[in-house]
Amino acid sequence: MPLTEEQLIAIQENVKNKILFAGPGTGKSFTLKKYIKDLIEEKGVSQNNIFVLTFTRSSKFDLIKDIKGEIKEESKIPAISTLHGFALRCLMKNKKKISSLPTNFKIADTFEEENIIKEDLKKTLGISKDDIDELFRRLSANWETLNADSSSWETDFDNPNFLGAWKEHRKIYGYVLRSELVYQFKKMLDEIENVKFDDEIKYLIVDEYQDLNKCDLSVIHFLNKKFGSNLFCSGDDDQSIYQFRYAFPEGIRNFTNDIKDSKEYYLSECKRCDSKILDLALQVIRQDLRRRSKSIKSVTGNEGVVTLLRFKNQFEEAKKISNIILELNNKGIENKDILILLRNDRYNAFSKVLIEEFNKIPISSFKVGNSLKKLNSNEGKKFLSIIKYLIDNENDLAIRSIMECANGIGAKTFEYFYEAARTKDKRFYEVFKESYESGFVGTPTQNKLKDIFNKIEELRYTINNNESTFFEYINKIFIISDIYEENIKDLILEIIKIEEIKDFKDFLTFIEDLLGPEKEPEEYNKNSVRIMTMHQAKGLTAKAVFVVAAEDEYLPGKLNIDEERRLLYVSLTRARNYLFVTFCNDRLGQQEHTGKSKGTARTLTNYLRDLPSVVPEDGNNFSF
Repeated sequence: MPLTEEQLIAIQENVKNKILFAGPGTGKSFTLKKYIKDLIEEKGVSQNNIFVLTFTRSSKFDLIKDIKGEIKEESKIPAISTLHGFALRCLMKNKKKISSLPTNFKIADTFEEENIIKEDLKKTLGISKDDIDELFRRLSANWETLNADSSSWETDFDNPNFLGAWKEHRKIYGYVLRSELVYQFKKMLDEIENVKFDDEIKYLIVDEYQDLNKCDLSVIHFLNKKFGSNLFCSGDDDQSIYQFRYAFPEGIRNFTNDIKDSKEYYLSECKRCDSKILDLALQVIRQDLRRRSKSIKSVTGNEGVVTLLRFKNQFEEAKKISNIILELNNKGIENKDILILLRNDRYNAFSKVLIEEFNKIPISSFKVGNSLKKLNSNEGKKFLSIIKYLIDNENDLAIRSIMECANGIGAKTFEYFYEAARTKDKRFYEVFKESYESGFVGTPTQNKLKDIFNKIEELRYTINNNESTFFEYINKIFIISDIYEENIKDLILEIIKIEEIKDFKDFLTFIEDLLGPEKEPEEYNKNSVRIMTMHQAKGLTAKAVFVVAAEDEYLPGKLNIDEERRLLYVSLTRARNYLFVTFCNDRLGQQEHTGKSKGTARTLTNYLRDLPSVVPEDGNNFSF
């Protein structure tokens, strides 16, 4: 596919720093990969001097796949990473210079944060799960908004007991939280001279710029100013939907004010959405008076189908959606080309009704979660913890996780090692090593500890002596960790195959790349109708999209009006040819207790109310 004139100008114009405003379906990813190809093959820039940062790991994998299709010589593909992954590698490379973090620190993963860190502190402080979650949310907010740069932020924090307990716990287990990772990287850049990178960053390419928070933006600005990196950033302020992590859409709007020698570029040709779909989406987003005004038009050559369907309740809604899906199938649209989007689905309140109706027909469907979250189950964590420990036997949280997941080892054992570390002013792994060398004498559950860790050390010996293949080692880990759940085994083996993992270090790299915002990788999806939340749909597209429960109780509900408008805009623009928006006058049963005003009566979202291009119709009477 040839570049459009707009794309060509953005790539080739001789400007040091560029911000590319790219609306839905305008070819942002296509332009990015062509820009990278131009740098390497036309301008002769070494791939070692090009760094590409993405927002989610799935967008990272998509971009790697795209660039591999453009640059045939794999050795010339530049480093592509999530911002969190990039921050981690830079911190690890400079860790000897960082005095404010634990020596040889590790990043706490989801299991470790939820089941060890939060649980320990909850018990120490004698507070509820909701309370501890809120305290960690506020802690993260200080980093993401740069409030932590204030010298008084800790004294202003209204729970000093929590901060004290967390700092002690962090010191003993030697971890850094994922939510502080970019802030600690930013702090390192501010405080340390001669920071080491893998190579000189001459060109820094940043995707989804609108999703960066103030801390993320500060890192990008620093790299540009300190090292003179050329920036090529892309995004769309209309698609900034991550306010829960303090995404700052003003960052992309103010790019040319914040970055010297910079220029804005615009892509205006939407090759995804048919004209009626794009027109409706634009009517919604243009209600935001703070957005950057920009031109975008459909160039598909088709009108498309847009309809707004009203139902009495969710049971009528689900039945009609099922019938429409069958009609779409008759028109040649496969289930894999159909998305159903929900504002939220707590306790499966919405997806359950839909799936039950689909099963009657039957229509193959599934609710998209994140299949990789299975790795944070007890069974999955056993596996990952053993791998982490085999790679580094000084990984405090890996040691504790192995204990946590083992049958017969409980709180008394954890408290024994923690108290020993605290009184001796040592790390958890240090007192564990001492105990292991003595045969765990005097330790609670002595025999169980010996049994588990002797088996792991025997496996380490065979690995060091290359006595087996990598897949044989994997099977031995399944055995010594008592993993019997076939879905966990199948997922791990599928990951190894898809990610082309060849050894334990490859697996560790994969684990580290699970940092940052999560989204379901396409490779793990089934060929079915996908039901997901609106946030999960970012970056996806389908021939037919259903936006379900488009009611004021959810959009905007009690949340930020501008943010929720952008979320609806993103959802509408996932559709290529067919867009169905549904709402109910009443929601019964479990759904009655959802939304900003509990009760049955519902109202169409004000974002769609009274729009001239779409008038609600009785959903039961609709037909193509």
